[in-house]
Amino acid sequence: MDDWEWRAWVGHPAGRKLGAAFLVTPTTLVTCAHTLHGLDEARVGFPGLLEDLPASVVARGGWDRAGDPGDVAVLELHEPVPYAPARLAGPADLPARTAGGHAFTACGFPNRKDDGERYASVTTSPHQRMRREWWELRTLPGHWLEEGFSGSAVHDEATGEVIGMVTNAELGRDRRASLGWMLPISRMRLYWEELDDLLPLGWLTSPARRELRTLLDGVPFTAPLARDLGAVTGRPPVEAPRSAWDSVRLVAEGFPEDRLTRYLGTLGRHLPGPRRHHLDTWTARHLRPAPGPPRADTASALASLIVRLERVTFGNAFDVTVHTWIDGAEGPSQRTERVRERQVRTAVETSVARSLHAVVDRDWMIEFAVPETWLSKPFETWHVDRVKKIAMRKYPVVVRDVDRLRPDSIRRDQARLRWRLLYERGRSEPQRIGCDDTRKGAEFQDWLEANDDYCVLVYGCRPVRSRLAAALNNGVPVMLWTRTACDAPDHATCRNHRLLDDLAAAVEREHPGDLPRVALALRKKALSAPHDQPHCGRDLTLLWDDPSRLPDPPLAMEV
Repeated sequence: MDDWEWRAWVGHPAGRKLGAAFLVTPTTLVTCAHTLHGLDEARVGFPGLLEDLPASVVARGGWDRAGDPGDVAVLELHEPVPYAPARLAGPADLPARTAGGHAFTACGFPNRKDDGERYASVTTSPHQRMRREWWELRTLPGHWLEEGFSGSAVHDEATGEVIGMVTNAELGRDRRASLGWMLPISRMRLYWEELDDLLPLGWLTSPARRELRTLLDGVPFTAPLARDLGAVTGRPPVEAPRSAWDSVRLVAEGFPEDRLTRYLGTLGRHLPGPRRHHLDTWTARHLRPAPGPPRADTASALASLIVRLERVTFGNAFDVTVHTWIDGAEGPSQRTERVRERQVRTAVETSVARSLHAVVDRDWMIEFAVPETWLSKPFETWHVDRVKKIAMRKYPVVVRDVDRLRPDSIRRDQARLRWRLLYERGRSEPQRIGCDDTRKGAEFQDWLEANDDYCVLVYGCRPVRSRLAAALNNGVPVMLWTRTACDAPDHATCRNHRLLDDLAAAVEREHPGDLPRVALALRKKALSAPHDQPHCGRDLTLLWDDPSRLPDPPLAMEV
């Protein structure tokens, strides 16, 4: 563990101490902008080591008066110091590090006769924030903040990591405060972008990030970039980026790498020639190419038996049609048969057996295009050969929304848009919906409508009808769920939580075209798993709705 040599005071050029600062490189310190308001030069000291070092103010975050955001200033020493800089926490790690009332330390330099430093133990949380800028600080009993703490690093004594900087406090009559405010690392970097070069971020390498940030230094975030950002991410940002680099960081830290490749490709069009060339060169060196068109080995090349079940208006009956789909076009189909509901399975199995000649000796799958209320039927347990009792689960089996097979279906049009985005992305990236999720149908509908890049949903149990309808209405093309009911009195120990995690992990990085085969593999694994233990492949439903696989409606279909 270091000796905390990076903690420093900052003062007026005439010598008076004004607050605190902390060392982030051998020549660079960070403090509050309000501490050095109106000053271009300052004095810096490392208590007990080096005192009264000259420094220049080289960057300010835009703070001008009390209450302004951007209370960050950067100091540059005239000579490097031989001390290890502070360790900085990663922005993504802050919620976990501050959980459970974890105590942190701040070191300030109040105006005292001994002219020494003082320490305060504080707690904070991202849930206790103000105007999306500051996090609340609460001191522990016997500790307080006072003048001279501004610019102090809020750090973890166990790890030495800095999570933020004290900016202000609510001082009482005794000039002490039990309540203050911190600017977290995640906000500080908005006002001094070079800080990103020093943070442990989870994307790219530090040299590659530094090169990209330098390349985009000074490039503003414009209206054309805002349109491109929305097209790549599928939704507007919660907070408008402050610069082109800020928008790049937003994509890199919130979306898969292929989105970053796409966004940088669009951003390059708005750069002047030399920068555009440098960005193209950088992208070629550090990023994988954006996904191309669907691969020939994905399910787009699979032949299919498409079982179409249309409920007729009266008589509790169904029109049953089995189509074939071969080499990207409709093959021979069976004659439509109208049967009572209790006869549907027999009619399907008989018609499937008659259609096998068109797909055997190929890679093929079975697609059930059925009404919404039938999507959770265990079709994989039906038979491709009723006589020999050979189950359909030997092949990939998926379900589809029969309404989307109608040429004039709005659901089909919505699905086409999300399916295209899903294939361009090239990975499933599922959204998880636990069995303890309390959102009602309208709230669920709004959530999906607001996030049109959500293309794969994984449920911890069979979705209720309102959520299923909302997902279908919003064009979600892929959904997976286990039909195993949640029967636990306490969701903290619910087996369906584990099933949800296992199922999401199994499909997360898979290409969407491979999901029918992934579901087949999971069902096979479930067959060999102990029956008294849950498995995500048991009772598994995969809704996989490729809108391009659209056989012509049968002539007998009742409109």
